[in-house]
Amino acid sequence: MNNSVLIKGCTGKYSELVINPRKAVMLNLEKKKFAILSFGSQKHYVSIKIDNDVPEEHIMLSRRLIEKMHIPDYPIYEIAVDKNEIKIGPFIGLLVAEEGKYLTTSCLNKMLDYVREYSKLHGAVVVFALDKVDTANLQIEGYCFNPNTNNWQRGIFPYPQSIYRTVGLSGKWKNHFLSIIGDKIFNSRYFSKWDLYQWLSKNNEIGHHLPCTSLYRSYQDVLDLVEMYGKIYIKPVYGLQGRGIVQVSKNDDTFVFKYREDGVNHSIELKDLGEAIDFLQKRFYDGRYLIQQALELIEFKGGKIDFRCIMQKNQAGVWVCKAVIGRRGERGSVVSNISSGGTALPAIDALSLLFSADKKVVYPLKEKIEFFAIKVCNALDELGG
Repeated sequence: MNNSVLIKGCTGKYSELVINPRKAVMLNLEKKKFAILSFGSQKHYVSIKIDNDVPEEHIMLSRRLIEKMHIPDYPIYEIAVDKNEIKIGPFIGLLVAEEGKYLTTSCLNKMLDYVREYSKLHGAVVVFALDKVDTANLQIEGYCFNPNTNNWQRGIFPYPQSIYRTVGLSGKWKNHFLSIIGDKIFNSRYFSKWDLYQWLSKNNEIGHHLPCTSLYRSYQDVLDLVEMYGKIYIKPVYGLQGRGIVQVSKNDDTFVFKYREDGVNHSIELKDLGEAIDFLQKRFYDGRYLIQQALELIEFKGGKIDFRCIMQKNQAGVWVCKAVIGRRGERGSVVSNISSGGTALPAIDALSLLFSADKKVVYPLKEKIEFFAIKVCNALDELGG
């Protein structure tokens, strides 16, 4: 069943929803006369009119109602009917900054990574900042993705159905959003990489897939593990976007330190053990870094490849993988992050390039990635995450 629609404005009655009869049957609306229309935090009573002249892929609303409910008319929406409520969605808010001044063109270009597979996601995806939240009117000022221009379009919108955040929220803000949209703030709890490793390493289905990881206490920990594995990574416990990551390897008696700093890739070779110890002591601190066994990542054209899954709960509260993104790091870089010069493309395309195979051949591998990501999310749910 295809529930995808475009919302179109008309000059009809203010509170009337006009729908094609076939679409009405698909949505079990053919017998309904009245319903509640919802978009994010906005709700409005509407009467339902069935009209053969309306294209099957359209739902018509009065322009005044569209304006009042702040519904952008350019996204492709999925319609869900829950009892007497017609939900226009999905509507996802990406809270990525504390102040609107940081939503620069560069920032918004990076955020396009989240909508690379919009054809699978659909709905309104709005990037916004905390200081652009209007608590009195339950509105946000931000940028909604426009699939027609493949870019962001500024506007005023109601509170979204769910919020994914990358910035800190005070208890006051958390409770405010909780009271309006419910428990739908994702990434609502901050936990460190060390916390995550400790939790997941104890899971029988997941633990054996994880690289050996320990907390940095002294330079001796690094010397011991690089001797054991040949190559390791040192990562900040709370680091983001690949910042502060150092790759350490040992070739014969030479220590090699690779890292990215200020947009530049660095490689330092130290044959003297004392110099290597001095480098470690000056750069790393007890309890603030992880030491992790290096995995042999696949490379393509000199850049390391990894995959990120965009996970979302459906209306039944079940985790689903909405998209898998392949990321290729800049040539010679120890990280694959977009913010560090990496590039992104859909996983199927990335896997096809890597294995020089047809998309149908690599599809089962993508499914395995999705299945494992769902396992991880379910494991975190069991911990109350």
